Amino acid sequence: MMEFNDLDARVARERIDMTQLWNARSEADQRRRHSFAGSMNWETRNGRQYLYSRKGRVSKSLGPRSDATERVFAAFTEGKRDNAARLKTLKGEMERQAGVLRALDAGRLPVTAAQTLRVLGDHSKRTNIRVVGTNALYAYEALAGVVFSSSSTATGDIDFLVDDRNRLKLVTDDGDPTGLARLIRAKVDRTFQPRRAGDFRLTNDKGYMVEFIRPQPNPVWRKRPGADPLEEGDVAPAPIVGLQWLVNAPAVDAMVLDARGFPAPMLCPDPRFWALHKLWLSRQHGRQPVKKARDASQGHLVMKLVRERLPHLAFDEDFRAKLPGELRRMAP
Repeated sequence: MMEFNDLDARVARERIDMTQLWNARSEADQRRRHSFAGSMNWETRNGRQYLYSRKGRVSKSLGPRSDATERVFAAFTEGKRDNAARLKTLKGEMERQAGVLRALDAGRLPVTAAQTLRVLGDHSKRTNIRVVGTNALYAYEALAGVVFSSSSTATGDIDFLVDDRNRLKLVTDDGDPTGLARLIRAKVDRTFQPRRAGDFRLTNDKGYMVEFIRPQPNPVWRKRPGADPLEEGDVAPAPIVGLQWLVNAPAVDAMVLDARGFPAPMLCPDPRFWALHKLWLSRQHGRQPVKKARDASQGHLVMKLVRERLPHLAFDEDFRAKLPGELRRMAP
């Protein structure tokens, strides 16, 4: 039976501490990527020294050696060292806190899903990717301070909804453009492979699947900027009817914990839209009966969660007025 229970008070406190550590780590890492990426060194040209900045394949002269460039070099070198020390300290604190959370059995999201979330968040210049499907339940329980039953959250894949109205931009550590499959293999699990070039799904050697989907355009032949793969043969998000409601819905942002106790940021559609979309799916004639029953159970579960624990997200007339007709028929 699908249900939820209150989050343990001790777990709630430890989660807050981990979230604070994650936020500090994210700020330091953003500073590293923005201000201290690459290297800076003196190079000799025609018998004169120049300060050069190198980021990936890009090299730029900052001028001949002078008091001004000496100060630039000193600030970069000292700042990069201090930033690295801060990141190392925060990493140690997060590992300690993750151990506490593991001891409390507080981990929820599968590790591979969490790693993928962190990688996409760290390496995306413009992230319009939302988690949909069963894994969104981890975000909703975090928002509401509850824990869903294992029967509610069991799944062997994670679905990422891509907003194909804008082209996704992913970069390597050096700031060079990269594709989805190449990034996930390099940073998450090198065994992830598509079934064929241009597939929407990657599967690793343990059978875990990472899937990328997008709304089916109307008309179907309409070209969207983000529909094409980022690289030749890369993942191509699959167009699916009904996802336009989730990509247009307001977003909610939550910090979830993986099975090892480490945090992962998750962006999902407003749980009201998610629940109504699940109920809509449960009534689609072409859907497998087992999936339809699960869709209905999950939809009703999240509707109950919203009513009892998220009262600021009301199923009121203002909300109903914003719904497309097919979802309005699912609303209470």
